[in-house]
Amino acid sequence: MKVFDPEGREWAVDRRFAPWRRWVQPFAGLAGGYRHYKLTPDWGLYLDDEPKARDEAEDNGPLDKVATGAFGLLVFLEALVHVPIYLLLGLFLMPFLVLESLCQGVAGLVAMGVRRFRRAPVRVDVLAWHKKQSGLASLTILRVHDDLAGPLIIELGALVRDRVMFDPGDPAVHETLTRFGARVERHRTLLRWRAVRR
Repeated sequence: MKVFDPEGREWAVDRRFAPWRRWVQPFAGLAGGYRHYKLTPDWGLYLDDEPKARDEAEDNGPLDKVATGAFGLLVFLEALVHVPIYLLLGLFLMPFLVLESLCQGVAGLVAMGVRRFRRAPVRVDVLAWHKKQSGLASLTILRVHDDLAGPLIIELGALVRDRVMFDPGDPAVHETLTRFGARVERHRTLLRWRAVRR
């Protein structure tokens, strides 16, 4: 479920359907590291939002056209070299990616079996992105009984719509989590309390 808070920030309250994709990543190092949620500051707050005035460059006539053509030729030659290298690298990594998918499939079957027979709690994530979708601003991971996950997501979506941050210590949020028997596994945020003008 996606909702927007009073400041226009997008929030997502979702149940994680495939945690085994996070658990089993044997070859994630080849793709640039372990994939997980990571909070990032909103660098747009620190940069000047005003567009800077652009000085008009002087037109040097034919010299500019020759320079532009030479640059285009260099980019084309570089692409001729890089494309075959990336294709070969992709063919080399394909068996590893297939093996990783098989490992994740086996882990998923085991996890679903354990969850079904042991009635293990499911994971619900409450995420907020910065206004320009430049990164994750808030992350809360909850554990709740499987049957209560759907109603909890609906109620948390309604709560987030009225707030500029999600805090499990907030009385209204705490009351909702207690009523559904949800346990807070992790909560991190870069957002701060602000008064909302009505």
